[in-house]
Amino acid sequence: MLVALILAVALAGGWGCARRPSPAEVQAWNAEIAALQAEQDSLRSRAAELVAADPRIQQLPKGDVVISIPTSFLRNVIERVFADVADNATLNLGGIKAHVAKKVKKIITIGEFVVDVDIHEVIAHLEPGQPKVDFGNNIVSMSLPVKVREGHGKATVHFLWNGKNVADLTCGDMDVTRTLTADVIPARYVVAGRLKLAITENKVVCSPVFPETRVRIKVEPTKASWAAIDSLLAEKHGVCGWVLDKVDVPTLLAGIVEEKGFNVKLPINKIRPFMLPGGVTDSVQVGDRTILVSTKMNTIRIDPDAIWYGADVALQSQ
Repeated sequence: MLVALILAVALAGGWGCARRPSPAEVQAWNAEIAALQAEQDSLRSRAAELVAADPRIQQLPKGDVVISIPTSFLRNVIERVFADVADNATLNLGGIKAHVAKKVKKIITIGEFVVDVDIHEVIAHLEPGQPKVDFGNNIVSMSLPVKVREGHGKATVHFLWNGKNVADLTCGDMDVTRTLTADVIPARYVVAGRLKLAITENKVVCSPVFPETRVRIKVEPTKASWAAIDSLLAEKHGVCGWVLDKVDVPTLLAGIVEEKGFNVKLPINKIRPFMLPGGVTDSVQVGDRTILVSTKMNTIRIDPDAIWYGADVALQSQ
């Protein structure tokens, strides 16, 4: 409406040579201008009231300017960083040992057995899931699903049987060592942590903070390994069959490597800090001079829908 009035006045001015506005027209224009000014003042007053009543605006970072970055942008960055790290990360494990020792009784003790499993190497490949990222209260919390999708390993199994009483007379002792190959059983794990944001040299440094996370990796001997174990036990079965049936070596091995598994640490330290741009630099041409405009961040705040930077503005003439 103000634009229309200005155009009307301009046109009226262009017609000045033809005629002058009447006192009634001038009075009407002045009244309309006054009404527009009153409406503008009312809107300004209402805007000030809304700002004063909005706690989010009152809590904005202090500075000459406030810069806002949607949290959806940072969420996309986190998802890409995590996916890239997990896609290129593997678990390389070794030196893992398991030990089981028990007495076997059939009214009386018939023997003692020991099973030692020494895993020389397990290489497992990781696959990232869809991260869950939450913003608010100056915290970025993350829940990162990781799947161990496949892997292979090599282990030595040492089975020792020490027969007692009748079992010792009929079967004696057994001391068997075999090297087996195994496959990692796929499993899904969830890693929870947070993202720490800090201002450094006009950039926002995002540092992942995760507690040490350990998971149980379970392996399954390959079919060839099970076949080798079965063949070995078949050789010994004969008069020792009732002892081997009592001990049940295959079930023991399955319980150690497939059901119980091995406690290992996930390589979360591979998720390195990354940076977001935080400053603004530009120039303005004023006449024959160039004015450089730059900002320097001093505060930061995290809300559910946006990350806010408070920044001071510096001007420099060239």
